[in-house]
Amino acid sequence: MNRVRWVVMLVLGVVMLGLGGYIAMRPLWTHGAAVTGARWLDVAFALVFMLRGAFNVRTALRRTRGATV
Repeated sequence: MNRVRWVVMLVLGVVMLGLGGYIAMRPLWTHGAAVTGARWLDVAFALVFMLRGAFNVRTALRRTRGATV
């Protein structure tokens, strides 16, 4: 994997983790207000974004370590 591609994958993964965390934590300071209007949909979006972000970060780091060895 070339350097630009794994950097983009890593940055996108971090952004997705942050967005998922924001969606998950937002009801704490807005007194239960949901981003999408439904709490179950917020939970689903948060899980998808956080899982996909973690997968991107893990894959980018794993391929980076494999390329340098």
